Amino acid sequence: MKKAKMALWAIAMIVFAAMLFRSVMFCLENKGAHNRNGDFFRVADECDVLFLGTSHMATEVLPLELWHDYGITSYNIAGLGQLMPVSYWMLINALDYANPKVVLVDCYAIEADAVANDGEFMHMSMDGLPLTKTKIRAVCDLYDDMDRRIEYLWNFSIYHNRWDELTWKDFDSRYDNMRGAQFQVALCEPAPFILRDVEPEPVDSVGVEYLRKIMEECRRRDIKVVLTYLPFPANESEQKVAAYVGQFAQEYGVDYLNFLKLNVVDFKTDCLDANSHLNISGGHKITSYIGKYLSEECGIVNRRQDGIVDWDEDYAGYQRYKVERLQGLESLQNSLIMMADKSFSLCLYVDGESKIWDYEQYVNLVQNLAPEYAFPTLGEIMGQGVDYLLLLDNKNRVIKEFGGEESGETETSFGKVVYTKTEAGERVLYLEGSEENLLVEEDENGHKLTVQTILIDHSDGSIINLQKFQETLKATK
Repeated sequence: MKKAKMALWAIAMIVFAAMLFRSVMFCLENKGAHNRNGDFFRVADECDVLFLGTSHMATEVLPLELWHDYGITSYNIAGLGQLMPVSYWMLINALDYANPKVVLVDCYAIEADAVANDGEFMHMSMDGLPLTKTKIRAVCDLYDDMDRRIEYLWNFSIYHNRWDELTWKDFDSRYDNMRGAQFQVALCEPAPFILRDVEPEPVDSVGVEYLRKIMEECRRRDIKVVLTYLPFPANESEQKVAAYVGQFAQEYGVDYLNFLKLNVVDFKTDCLDANSHLNISGGHKITSYIGKYLSEECGIVNRRQDGIVDWDEDYAGYQRYKVERLQGLESLQNSLIMMADKSFSLCLYVDGESKIWDYEQYVNLVQNLAPEYAFPTLGEIMGQGVDYLLLLDNKNRVIKEFGGEESGETETSFGKVVYTKTEAGERVLYLEGSEENLLVEEDENGHKLTVQTILIDHSDGSIINLQKFQETLKATK
């Protein structure tokens, strides 16, 4: 009896030590992979679509927007610097838990002969995967070097000395509300490029070899594959590679979306950097196009009636995240980029003394708030030094402009909006149910305010963000 108690005590201590060691490993681990992909295993069996590729796919396809707008359940397992061999193994690992109907593969960098980008990018992909037989196969296939294999199979070997770097976030086990995606908020002028009718340039690479493996695996499992080449300022050589992917798609009899040939984004407003990536404004447009395509061409059904409540809850968290990002922005440029989002409504007021219309960049960004609209009033008042108000109700698809001395009342999904001028010549803006004038001429320090934005929540019509910008177009706090 005594020996049995001692054995049980020993087992309990071993279990406790193992749990403690696991907790320590988690705290020391870089949380990039955990935050992005950690909740995949919670929703994997609900996902009808998986997305593969490099940072182009990771930052430009937003699964929770697909859920809200189309009822599509999906997960983005693409990654920064994730070359095709890693995409193949990410898919094989994912298929241990998921049974998707469609897999979309972006083929940027398909011509690369490397199997993986070492370091942080590789850890962002691999660290979130549990240690399974499939993961062991993946790492052993990607690396011959034993030190590298140990690094990615037992990452405590490289994270064990992070004690001095730890913050409270390292003890937080929550995930991002992004379903694997991420986005960036910035604007850059695209590098010069000319789209041409080019002939396919044959590609014989490790990337092509692993894309064939993806095709064969999906064919074996009866999963529909759609190949893509997401948009960026592609040079002629890259355009030839994109043309080859079309030829490859024909060989396998699968669909191909070459976004270089599709007029979906506007590089004047949607470029994050000069040569490669799109910002969140471009991401909204790509996601909307793909959502419509999946629904209409791939037969992916709207699952909003299936009672999977986690998706609505996580979408609400995603919306809160976007609002928090907006509230932390200081430049009008970045605020306009984030407000080009049909899940919000807004009012944009520009004082007649503002110099905003002197910059083509800001004219483009304002027009990007409603790309389908012609903005006739804006075209008339630019250069005249008069006040301007844009009222954009994305829920009821109402767009109203006021220029110069124009005033009026407009019914919206968030109530009646009254825009007028007092006897003293002061501009006022009221939302229904409030007597508070939302327009302010000066900030607390007496600085002139020339641009003001009011962001509206669709769910209840409340104001969720109100920003005021000085002449420098920096937000006043």
